Amino acid sequence: MENATLLWEQVKEIARSQNYIPDSVYEEVIKPITEVYKETSTALVLVVENRLLKFRIEKFYSEILSKIYSDLVKENKLIKFITRDQIEAEEKEHNSFKTNQVNSVDILKSQRKLRPEYTFENFVTGKSNRYAYLSALKVAESPVATINPLYIFGDVGLGKTHLMQAIGHYVLDNNPNCNVIYTTAQQFVDDFVTVTIKKNPDKTQEFADYYRSADILLVDDIQFLANKNATQEEFFKLFEYLHEKNKQMIITSDRKADDLENIMSRLKSRFCWGEMVDIQKPDLELRIKILQNKLSLLITDPTLVSKDALEYIAQHFSNNVRELEGALRRFINYCVSFCIEYSLENAKISLDSIIDQPSEEPDETDFRNITNIKKAVSKYYGISLSDLSSASRKKELVLPRQIAIYLIRDRFNIPLQKIGEHFGARDHTTIAHACGKVETMIDTDWTVKQDIDNIMKMLS
Repeated sequence: MENATLLWEQVKEIARSQNYIPDSVYEEVIKPITEVYKETSTALVLVVENRLLKFRIEKFYSEILSKIYSDLVKENKLIKFITRDQIEAEEKEHNSFKTNQVNSVDILKSQRKLRPEYTFENFVTGKSNRYAYLSALKVAESPVATINPLYIFGDVGLGKTHLMQAIGHYVLDNNPNCNVIYTTAQQFVDDFVTVTIKKNPDKTQEFADYYRSADILLVDDIQFLANKNATQEEFFKLFEYLHEKNKQMIITSDRKADDLENIMSRLKSRFCWGEMVDIQKPDLELRIKILQNKLSLLITDPTLVSKDALEYIAQHFSNNVRELEGALRRFINYCVSFCIEYSLENAKISLDSIIDQPSEEPDETDFRNITNIKKAVSKYYGISLSDLSSASRKKELVLPRQIAIYLIRDRFNIPLQKIGEHFGARDHTTIAHACGKVETMIDTDWTVKQDIDNIMKMLS
């Protein structure tokens, strides 16, 4: 075990010295991990304090840590993590085989009104949804402790319901007796109207008791309470009751609380009590990751699908995840039906009828897209278009220039060399450096992320 501890310290030192992990993350998350739980033939298992840390490390950093470890021992091995709670649970399970308890948990899971695939493990993260993902994990790990309510907003099909239900699954997996109630705003309206029409005091009380019994209340698409004044009053009373009882609430919407129309102001103000997080449209890199993740659920051997085919689908279906997954299913079903390869050519054929054909030549489209972003960035930072493309290295020009380059590459995947032509004939290595620089700053500098979000809103 002593040798394993020394190896882990070497892994940490390499990750820090080679800048594989941002300094702030290393100091806060990686450096404090010092305890080795066990070393197996395939993995080194380390102890972390809680499940939130475990999820965070496994999601973003375990791959690079495992690579460093494998290089050190010259074998293909993994670095894994376990929480103290999991260690205790393993020991209890080892001491007594609780068949009845396992069966009862399985029964409780089968009774959930949550989609089984909507878990944190199945949620693919990227720059557009990472903060919302981490906030949801935080709530799942410690309900009510810091964020109540958690308000998730964004366009249709971007994963709001997935994140919300993942919280429910996580809580129930750790506490099967917790009363997690999931509903849509429309279902809440229908339930309330039904008991109101019947004018039966017992049914009305039953309705109120049902929702008030929630330890965690998940409400989808809150915007559908609009113009339902009586239902809004009832929901307001429910919100006040649960908040006072320290019960966790998670709410989703297609817009931020302040922008909700025809909903009482005191209710909108309550939605702002906790934290509002948004999910934006996935960039090209995230869309490809989503497709790769979905493949394993559709076919037995995902490696049969060419990378070119996935990139083609990701480039042409950028609005939301549902549209993206629908295109992938259409492509897979087409290839299976005709017993043909999962190739780029067959992707084009299978999706031809549902892809909008461009009305402009590619060069014209690229020029228009590049110009639009350059104009938006220039306006946001109060500089001229010529400044943006100049050779000047002034600090007040370098950051806007790098952000413009990053946005062009991120949104439209235009070749580096072509982007360089629109920024004073810079070479492709300079353009690549700018993109990498901004990607790092997004994770480490909140103001840069905020600037990019604001520019994206301008472009929308």
